[in-house]
Amino acid sequence: MLLTAVGAIGVAVLLLATVIPVLQVEANAAIPDAFSRNGWELHGPLLPLLALAGVAALLGCRRGRRGAMAALAGCGLLALLLVLLTDVQEIGSSGLLPGSFAEGFVVAGPGAYLEVLGAVLMLLAGGLLSLFALDE
Repeated sequence: MLLTAVGAIGVAVLLLATVIPVLQVEANAAIPDAFSRNGWELHGPLLPLLALAGVAALLGCRRGRRGAMAALAGCGLLALLLVLLTDVQEIGSSGLLPGSFAEGFVVAGPGAYLEVLGAVLMLLAGGLLSLFALDE
């Protein structure tokens, strides 16, 4: 029961990262909102689709289905790979801001931390549920 709750929190956090800034551009110690990108702008429907698949897997987890437990872990792993291979690679990059001569730096926004947290919670919950499942 506790692990399915952890998985559900992971799903909710992953959905939240869809609308919160994941990558932000910092210029002259300020963060102009025009250059912030949320999870939807960076990944389109991928995060919500992984979260919905996680919800379906959680329903199976509540019934003790090992396949659903593995699916929950898989959704978490895919989300984590998506974040690590795309968003994390952008953090620290720099360049001139459009329409100005100011240089901007990409920094992680709160959504970046939520993406990682949600993915890890789903991965851990699904993995631990699979590991400790009592039925075959």
